[in-house]
Amino acid sequence: MSFPESIIPRRSVLPSHIKNIILEDLSEEHLQKQLTAITENCGSIGAFIHIHPIFNAAPKSIKYFPEEKAIVKQVFFIAKHLKKSLNAAAEKGHSCFCTVTRLDGAFGLEQKINFGAIGGGLFGLAKTLTWEWGQVFCRAIDINPEIDTQSCINHIKAELHDSNRLITEVAYGNQGRTTITVQS
Repeated sequence: MSFPESIIPRRSVLPSHIKNIILEDLSEEHLQKQLTAITENCGSIGAFIHIHPIFNAAPKSIKYFPEEKAIVKQVFFIAKHLKKSLNAAAEKGHSCFCTVTRLDGAFGLEQKINFGAIGGGLFGLAKTLTWEWGQVFCRAIDINPEIDTQSCINHIKAELHDSNRLITEVAYGNQGRTTITVQS
């Protein structure tokens, strides 16, 4: 599923065998209609992975892009509408809700790359869903934008197969794979 061109003007080219549903607008009603159509045509949805676009900000600034805000809002709506389906899939085996951002590969803490700040809200969503949807595998991943596409794919696949459900946030950057820990 892709967002309208008004939000994401340049889309990745997908292989011809992959069906891509392009949202016509960002209304919750339209989104719900498209999710229902997917379910009717393909069956119950058991996994959701959101690949967040890169929003570059000017140097030494924190930027809030309205397009990014609209996308994050849609991901929250998607979570709302996939709750029943993902939880049902988890009861039968495995389901996942995963978000992938390209902040800086350090949860936005490295302060070496300028990025849109709103995408960081996806980490809060994943953490919340981990508590609310106990059986659904939820993970937020931050990958440094300088990491090549194939490595990104490998990192995402590795996270989807990680058996440690206690980790909700993971980053891949200059220091390799990192998580956030509490020190006393």
